[in-house]
Amino acid sequence: MGPNRDSSFHVVGAQFDTVYREGRWESRPADPGGAQVLQLGPAAGGFVELTFPAAGRYPFVSHAMVDAERGARGLFEVR
Repeated sequence: MGPNRDSSFHVVGAQFDTVYREGRWESRPADPGGAQVLQLGPAAGGFVELTFPAAGRYPFVSHAMVDAERGARGLFEVR
């Protein structure tokens, strides 16, 4: 997102099994539930893992919708 804006990574239609943010686990497959976003502050880091529920197209965004409208979005295609 840049040096001074937060980002909330989200995959539409899927849920994260694993969320790791800034040196700590926030969700793991053994934990009940899951997460829908990975929220990161400026210069922060983390990762997610997920299993898609079915074949299809799954868009991802940062939840800064004005940026998505400008093209900051992507698409996972699962076959």
